[in-house]
Amino acid sequence: MNILLTGATGFLGKQLTLRLLHEGHHVYAIARNRRKAENLLESVSEDIQARLSIVEGDLMEEKAGISSNDLAMLTDQIDTIYHSAAYLSFDESERDKTFHINVSGTKNMLELAKVINARHFYYISTAYTLGTKRYAEEKLHPVDQEFVNPYEESKCHAEHLVWAYKDTLDVNIFRPSIIIGDSKTGEADTSFALYGVIRGLEILKKRTDRKQELQDKVYKFLCTEETSQNFIPVDYVLDVLTAALATHEPNRIYHITNPNPPTNRLLFDMVKEKLDFPNIEMVPSDYAGELSKEEQKFNEPMKVFRPYWNKKLTFDDTNTKQLLRKNGMDHLDMNIDMIERILYGNRS
Repeated sequence: MNILLTGATGFLGKQLTLRLLHEGHHVYAIARNRRKAENLLESVSEDIQARLSIVEGDLMEEKAGISSNDLAMLTDQIDTIYHSAAYLSFDESERDKTFHINVSGTKNMLELAKVINARHFYYISTAYTLGTKRYAEEKLHPVDQEFVNPYEESKCHAEHLVWAYKDTLDVNIFRPSIIIGDSKTGEADTSFALYGVIRGLEILKKRTDRKQELQDKVYKFLCTEETSQNFIPVDYVLDVLTAALATHEPNRIYHITNPNPPTNRLLFDMVKEKLDFPNIEMVPSDYAGELSKEEQKFNEPMKVFRPYWNKKLTFDDTNTKQLLRKNGMDHLDMNIDMIERILYGNRS
């Protein structure tokens, strides 16, 4: 198949590009940044490099900023569009930018799909468009509700936009939760979420190791231990996204989530043991006591994640299980061995 893809230079988009190429598809990757596009090309082995074409464009422009020559090349040739590009910011001060990229950019891609007569439009959203609810079905969530941050809200609006095109395009929405490393190798080209926490712990440990007077001190990590984070390995996300090419159902929403996510306590203890850093303790994220300067410096960058650390969420993934079953693929089972590979596989 001929696939048009946005976000190909990002963590998920790059891995999706490589998977599609290895499966024999031709990928047309829309890229605005030439340097990142060249890095993507260099990461592709020579035997499949001919199946990757870089298309210069800008999602913020009409028809995604694609030239008339490239539009002619793509017209009537693209089977499926994967729209994975997004601006990931939880910062309220960047609300306008977040909406502009995530909603207006999606509108431009939907219109491009019509112009080039693409058959299928796959929108890669997020599982966290449910707002403040604790349970999510594989259905649209209302936009007139409370959201944790503008990123979630923008993605919910974009989902409704995509759904409005279902009478003219074959659309599907995929909602991955928190994507982490490969379940087999642990490889993860990202510093987001879990990896930000690990990096913060590593920095704190190095700082402690350098000063004798700090080595017996216990530091507080603000994170509620009994809740869990819905981490999913990147290769499982790719399994679902590529299975849809063979046996998707039109106009369906798919949760790509973890049915049995590990608790914060389990992950924390595993990371602490790996780092050999016993002088760190987990306290509830709403801890109201005093924090030292070191504790404040460590916890401050992670405060945006605390709304997620305070509650346990459940995601129905019936559609996804059916999709996997049709393709003879397994539902996610993240056991301890898999977690260890993901946490330690690409770390020294």
